[in-house]
Amino acid sequence: MKITPVLFCFLILISCNEEKKVHLADRKKSDMIVNAKPKLAKTDTLVKTTSSIKKNIFPIEGKYVIQKDDSSCEISLVLFYKRDQLVYKLTTNTRTLTDKAKIELNEAKDGYYLTLTNIEWSENEGALNDEGEPIDPDITLPTEVQGLLQKNQITIQNAGNSMNYYVQIGECDAKYIQLIKK
Repeated sequence: MKITPVLFCFLILISCNEEKKVHLADRKKSDMIVNAKPKLAKTDTLVKTTSSIKKNIFPIEGKYVIQKDDSSCEISLVLFYKRDQLVYKLTTNTRTLTDKAKIELNEAKDGYYLTLTNIEWSENEGALNDEGEPIDPDITLPTEVQGLLQKNQITIQNAGNSMNYYVQIGECDAKYIQLIKK
């Protein structure tokens, strides 16, 4: 069978046209992949609203009080929503503070990090050298207290150690403050 030059040219044109269509289709797919926005799981983002809390995690609103075996440390914490913003009210034997709180899913995805804003730490020397002196003498006091929120309990590491000295809430001399939901 002989292929005439005209038929040969026609077959080449059709072949080139098909390759062009395949190339354009592949290019569109790769553009979609490159320009695609990653989908975030709702539980991986900072949770702000009451509706997303009820949908994604256990209820956290309520009053949390210190375990009764430590009378020298009187602390209570109330978490509630005000206009879809998580708010706290922290009460100690010397002061009452109210401001915004934030929660964020922890790495194990079995609880949340709780951050209470605008609470200046009682003491912070930061990292210490071998003689127990601060490495950075001009360190400032942080203004956020953080803890781990799990179903009915909040645990705050209140004090550091001999290598990183700090006290977050001076009214309580416990290394760990454990607040249980009432």
